[in-house]
Amino acid sequence: MNSGNVPLYDKIFFARQPILQPDQSLWGYELFFRNSSSATTAIISDDYKATLNVAADSCSTPGEELPSDVKLVINFSHKSIVEKIPYSLPAKNTVVQIPEMTPPTPNLIKSLQELAHDGYTIAIDDFEGRPQGELFINYADVAIVDIKSATEESLHKIHCIAQKAGVKLIAKRVEDMSHFQLAQKFGFAFFQGFYFKRPENIAGRKLRPSEIVRLKLFKLIEDPAQDFTALAKALQNDVSISYRLLTLLNSPTFGFKQKITSIKQAIVLAGWTLIKNWLRVILLTDLTSSGKSSELPQLATQRAKFLELVTAESKNKLQPESMFLLGLFSLLEAMFDMPMASVTKYLPLEADLRAALCGEENDYHKYLNLITHFEEAQWDELEESILKLGLNPVSVSRSYYDSTRWANGFFQTPGSA
Repeated sequence: MNSGNVPLYDKIFFARQPILQPDQSLWGYELFFRNSSSATTAIISDDYKATLNVAADSCSTPGEELPSDVKLVINFSHKSIVEKIPYSLPAKNTVVQIPEMTPPTPNLIKSLQELAHDGYTIAIDDFEGRPQGELFINYADVAIVDIKSATEESLHKIHCIAQKAGVKLIAKRVEDMSHFQLAQKFGFAFFQGFYFKRPENIAGRKLRPSEIVRLKLFKLIEDPAQDFTALAKALQNDVSISYRLLTLLNSPTFGFKQKITSIKQAIVLAGWTLIKNWLRVILLTDLTSSGKSSELPQLATQRAKFLELVTAESKNKLQPESMFLLGLFSLLEAMFDMPMASVTKYLPLEADLRAALCGEENDYHKYLNLITHFEEAQWDELEESILKLGLNPVSVSRSYYDSTRWANGFFQTPGSA
């Protein structure tokens, strides 16, 4: 049992990976978690129920419930399903994931039937069409397939089984465009993996003048001199950003008593720090190609806040502001489909930070590795990185939770997207 007033998420690592639809819009997240340094599998207990709720909470906006259109895919053991652990989460959002190789005992089948009746979505993980898988398919809504290790022959078989049963398919480990195209060929409805974070490296791609202008705005907002007049003038020349800024600041979220009618008034009343953070996210979102997943700017924003929080609580000499920029710009290569060096030359970055973004091994780059271990649920590597960086596992875990909630709030606030 959890004791004292310490939040449970202090004791565990959890991560989330997006599951996307063909148009790269978000369908849901698969949640991964593990007790830090003390267990290789989750413990089925009241603490485990609390852990599930903490992980689910990370996908909602602060102060609000989980959005009704976001699914949470969570792996449950045979024992946890029979003990009705999934009922600790809302049926409309929860996808109960069970490996195909799980023994199909009568108690398990009965429990799956009850969960399905009560509105839970049932998913078969690592589905290959084995005998027990074809039994589970009768109670499932979706089947998850490892596209990276599958052959066209096996995918044809899986497609036929799923189509006959009326089950949708999720392709996991979609790591490049060829995996994505293969999954599309066999009628997969959803896609999970890191292909959306990787650049296509389009030959001859150059930055458009409008993109260069947006990138140069970063220099203005990062200037320590805080030139309110220059910033107001720059923003007034951008109708889209001006409209969103005024809409945001006149919303109930901020509760200003007087109506804000000008950009300069907005900057003065809101303050440089708030405007700067908001603009960072807006600029990054606008710079992301329309053909890219909206998860890219949100993930970059979450990375930025995570690194800022981790650094603020550590004893290292790195500056939280610099670490925020490191995380924020860490996915620019995928957003622009251009080499990182071609993009970062327009940004106000110190040499070591730019070198880390371009792949050079240095103190900054170690923190990029830390992020990757988190996002790919590489728990052993994550713990090793935490140890080498001299970080507190409790602080790292809390920072990940707080950064996901902070990014959610930014992207779900009126006028911020």
